[in-house]
Amino acid sequence: MRGEVLGKAGGIARFSAARWVIAAHGVALLALVAHFLVYLRYAVEAVRFPFELDYGEGIVWQQALCIPDGPMYGDITRFPFLVFHYPPVYHLVARAAALLNGDMLLAGRAVSVVCTLLTGLLAAALAYETAGPRVSRTARLMGAAAGGLTVFCYWPVVAWSPLMRVDMLAVLLSFLGVWLALRAARHPWMLPAAVLAFVLAVYTKQTSVSAPLAVLAVFWITDRRMALKAYGLGLVAGLAVLAVLSWMTEGGFLRHLLLYNLNRFSFGAAFQVVGRHVQQLVFLLLALYGVAAGWRWAKNAPGWKHLPRFPEYLRREAAARPMAVLTLYLVLATLMLLTLGKSGAELNYLIEWMCLWSVLIGVLLIAILDPFCTENAPGGRMLFALLVPAALLAQVAIMPAARGYGDSGGGADTMRQLETLTARIRDARAPVLSDDMVLLLKAGKTVPWEPAIFAELASTGRWDERLIVDKIMARGFAFILTLAKPGEGAYENRFTPAVHQAIEAAYPRLEKLGGHTLHLPPD
Repeated sequence: MRGEVLGKAGGIARFSAARWVIAAHGVALLALVAHFLVYLRYAVEAVRFPFELDYGEGIVWQQALCIPDGPMYGDITRFPFLVFHYPPVYHLVARAAALLNGDMLLAGRAVSVVCTLLTGLLAAALAYETAGPRVSRTARLMGAAAGGLTVFCYWPVVAWSPLMRVDMLAVLLSFLGVWLALRAARHPWMLPAAVLAFVLAVYTKQTSVSAPLAVLAVFWITDRRMALKAYGLGLVAGLAVLAVLSWMTEGGFLRHLLLYNLNRFSFGAAFQVVGRHVQQLVFLLLALYGVAAGWRWAKNAPGWKHLPRFPEYLRREAAARPMAVLTLYLVLATLMLLTLGKSGAELNYLIEWMCLWSVLIGVLLIAILDPFCTENAPGGRMLFALLVPAALLAQVAIMPAARGYGDSGGGADTMRQLETLTARIRDARAPVLSDDMVLLLKAGKTVPWEPAIFAELASTGRWDERLIVDKIMARGFAFILTLAKPGEGAYENRFTPAVHQAIEAAYPRLEKLGGHTLHLPPD
């Protein structure tokens, strides 16, 4: 009788512990939902903002207008002077989206936001798929949902996702490829589909190689014949597209992507960019715990001392393959952080790495919740099971869900001034030179020259800046617009001393309007 009472008391205690843990994770999930809703409202407002949000938007817009039926990947010694930084997939998608409303800027930004939302969904799906059916459905749903929602907590994602830039589409395609590959054991046709998604990712952003390499390595070990067929198809498709683009551009496609994008490099610059995001360290730590938690699901996995037996183990244990892909993907994405050392590298280089954290955070949360959902949790793990959602809550609380653009761009007075400035550009009888290229395109003008990339090319001797200096000195522009001031970092990175001196000499009159400086000719 006494044993029965004690048994019931123990059951009540375990049930109570389970309720506390599930409730704590539920609170964290609700906080993530609230954070996501704030982000979503901001993203919609940012998409609808009619002027520049980021320096790179204007040149991407101009490139989209040139692909596929314009001067794409052309001769950079001919006016207008344009460098194409990326392959054409995003530009084509943005143009297709613009057919719906005729507004290229809004369409391009909307594409990025939709891709971000789908990336969060795929991050959750990847965590859910990795856990597999051996885990309780409640734990899989709660943990995967919370992991996917962390995508919208990373500052680089928040800042970059509503921009007309290529990155969010590239990450989405990479995640889609991994998700398809992880399901290929049950549906073999999904591996060729995954490889084609990887090809599209690479033709969106040429550095999107971590995901396809991780999948290839695992499938090369587990099913070499299947890997050869799928990646052979991808190779044929990729080379065919390369041949067509090279033919259409007379070899300019590779020149632009490889030669003109080889910027100066500094390890110090890479460490500085990473260091600026150290406040997100808790997310990284949770992701690393997720790696460890995921491998605990793998039965009889060989340790470091028996690493040579690992390929045989992967061939035998299909349940371990998702964690093998995700772990290798994380390693390769971490190595890709070295690209942050490129001159002009921005926080967008962190996006894929951080979104991958979300998958692993989802894995961790599922692993923590599962024993409590099935009432099989050892009592000693309860503290950790409560500490993780508390740490997640604290991290979410300090992360902004919106980027500070003022009242969607600086207030009513600034907006009126920008409208006036747009009208002046539209009425100009000659080209206008501006580092705010969105203004030019809104006014119906063409971008004549993108300052930042050509300043980089001129500094390394790969472009003769006399081409633009002579045009400025000949007053070939109606006027010149600059955002930053001489002496500021942004100005120095966009205008070389020779270009700056030419602007001062040929356009000496200054006027302020809408946060911009107009450089006007003498009369």
